[in-house]
Amino acid sequence: MRRLPIRALVPAVGLLLVVSIALVWWFVYLSHPKTTTLDQRVAEVASQLRCPICQGESVQDSPSELAQQMRAVIRQQLQEGRSEQEVIQYFVDRYGETILWNPPRQGFSLLVWLIPPAMLLGGAVLIFFVVREWRQRRAADSLTASAAAAIVPSEAVPDEELERYRAELEAELAADDPLFQPSHVQRG
Repeated sequence: MRRLPIRALVPAVGLLLVVSIALVWWFVYLSHPKTTTLDQRVAEVASQLRCPICQGESVQDSPSELAQQMRAVIRQQLQEGRSEQEVIQYFVDRYGETILWNPPRQGFSLLVWLIPPAMLLGGAVLIFFVVREWRQRRAADSLTASAAAAIVPSEAVPDEELERYRAELEAELAADDPLFQPSHVQRG
């Protein structure tokens, strides 16, 4: 029988240890479910409902008298044994879907859930195209600059020819305007 080296056993023992810890944790979690008090359940349901009077506040956070009454109704229904979803549905039946803090993901309310990610995606696409255009312009500018720098000096105009053009230009300007006449020719 051949013996395995210790280096080969380390990953197997580590995996066995991780699986054992996961199984123990899973067993403890399932055998002892998280208990919530009635106050916690009332707060959870109330935080899912919008206060009909206060703008931008949940029934849980609102100090209004109506919100206090709604919290009392939530407490009473939960004590009677109704589920949290049944209590929420009770308020939806009386106030409509506008009572929900998070609108349902169906029908027209679906736009509330789809528009923000669509706007973010559209902004990312716009930024992508703008950056791509900038890079293309920069590359084109560098190509034209390098092409201008690559002009062969033999193509440049010689100094004698430039002097001849300068003299012709000065003569034409001096003929039309006395300000351009050379100082030794100016009349005074």
